Amino acid sequence: MGLICPLRLALLSLIGPQDMTRSAPLSQVRYNIEERALIPTASLKVILLNSQVGLTEKEAFMKTPRWMAPLMVLSLASLTAGCGTQTSTGTPTGSLSNGTLKVTWSQNPQTIDPRKIYDGEDWNIGRALYVGLYSDNAHFKLQPRIAEGMPQISHNGLVYTVHLNPKATWSNGKPVTAADFVYALRTELSPSFQSPDTYLWWMIKGASQYEAGHSQSLGIRAINATTLQYTLNTPYSAFPYVLSVPASFPVYPPSIRQVATHPVTDGPYVVSQWKTGVSMVLKKNTHYFRPHAYPSTLQFDFNVNPSVGILRVENGQASLVGDGIPSANYTSLESNPQYAKDITSGYSPAVILLALNETVKPFNNLLVRQAVQMALNKARLVQMLNGRAQVANGILPTSLPGFGKGFPNLYPFNPARAKKLLTQAGYPHGFSTTLGLASEQTGTSQIETLIEADLGAIGIKVTAKPLPTESAALAKIPMMTYSWYMDYPDPADFIGGFVTSPAVVGGSNPAFLNDPTLNAMEAAASKMPLGAARVALYDQIDKRAMKDAAYVPLYYPELTFFHSPEVHGFKLPAVYFPAVYSHLTLSSKS
Repeated sequence: MGLICPLRLALLSLIGPQDMTRSAPLSQVRYNIEERALIPTASLKVILLNSQVGLTEKEAFMKTPRWMAPLMVLSLASLTAGCGTQTSTGTPTGSLSNGTLKVTWSQNPQTIDPRKIYDGEDWNIGRALYVGLYSDNAHFKLQPRIAEGMPQISHNGLVYTVHLNPKATWSNGKPVTAADFVYALRTELSPSFQSPDTYLWWMIKGASQYEAGHSQSLGIRAINATTLQYTLNTPYSAFPYVLSVPASFPVYPPSIRQVATHPVTDGPYVVSQWKTGVSMVLKKNTHYFRPHAYPSTLQFDFNVNPSVGILRVENGQASLVGDGIPSANYTSLESNPQYAKDITSGYSPAVILLALNETVKPFNNLLVRQAVQMALNKARLVQMLNGRAQVANGILPTSLPGFGKGFPNLYPFNPARAKKLLTQAGYPHGFSTTLGLASEQTGTSQIETLIEADLGAIGIKVTAKPLPTESAALAKIPMMTYSWYMDYPDPADFIGGFVTSPAVVGGSNPAFLNDPTLNAMEAAASKMPLGAARVALYDQIDKRAMKDAAYVPLYYPELTFFHSPEVHGFKLPAVYFPAVYSHLTLSSKS
């Protein structure tokens, strides 16, 4: 997933409620720094966007692991948690350390094994059960968790040494050791384990050979019980951020057979009860090594339609709707003084776009791609989303620090100019083409309707068809809706897959963009130290990619969430989950 501040949205008519799924995997693709080539792995970090009125937010952004089952966005309130302007929830009165926080979800968790956590509910619940070396705060800053401080980095930028807090313990009282991290990563990358998260480790020395079963050498080792060391293939300044995602968390080897159902955890909570498809109850971990005043109990109720979840919050039967606010409920909630203060919203480092396949005629013609760019009325699309989105001019979103502001609009809405471009390209009467969408959503999506109408106005007849389950067929799809949400707040995670090549089937470059100059620019940028110079280079990468016109950024989504007045401290964090329970308190009265 990757997850990447990973995600947030809030659509209205166009997309219904919001979902916590990060991105629908197709055959995951990693960028192998040693070979500078994309290597297919277990599953792909993508969301193929489709929207439909009337679906739940969960159904809209739901991600299907391991094969190409594209997701739909019913509302830009998609659960990929976001950053940005947020509604204040006030100061708690009468804090209840023994309170129960009740969260509704429209789906069920797929796993709570951190080595496989990928979907929204999994990410959210997994963060309550486990902690890793670091975590991101709402300002994109890394904070040590099990690590005692930031990593020590060798002069060549390849070796990261992390010292663990000796007080960190598992829920059975045993110490968390460096060997637990080594065991977790080795099993996660094992060829037989089939984790959807292996793409996150492309920079680890020997990872590709280890995952392929060709070597047992891997760039991670325990120097002693409290000292962990990672060795990379190439300098990668964003690597500490990778150590904050759930896929980097440790597991307790002796209980590995129960890790997916009754895990020994190192986070603030343990699993108390789990009724598959119905609910899950978490209780405070009495051995958690950090003091906290979280709610003593977390109760997750599954298979609850987000609109029903809204009613439960209004009636005092729930604390938070995990899927976000459905389109059907947003206007009434936002305009009601009683509830408006309990809405939290913000923008996510996420982009919804249209990918034009450069290997398929007529999109191999730059003039045709430019015509499509200028034919789509993005402002009207945002209006259809009830304003819960921002028009996108580039791939990198404005909610990612340092990006978006002042980014040039290379393709302003201009149907007349678009028609002239088609004529210059040799298509004076237009042409017919296919739009790939989620299988169940063709014929009903408002995004589909907009694309068909706007392109039809310049002579391009669009027929929407369901995307195939075979990722190999992607090479033949002329254009498709697509979405990207960050795993960790860095442009390398966000844009690298779009612009690097050679493009491969099933990869995170569905436009098959292949620009050697872009490849070299991205390779150089990923190695640079974090800072203004690196940001400037990624900005140039984005601008060059937009000149190629293979990706049509449509909008940056906004997330909106509704919680009870007893919930305080609710913030949209920097990465992909809607609630950080360490920030929440409950009170008897608002």
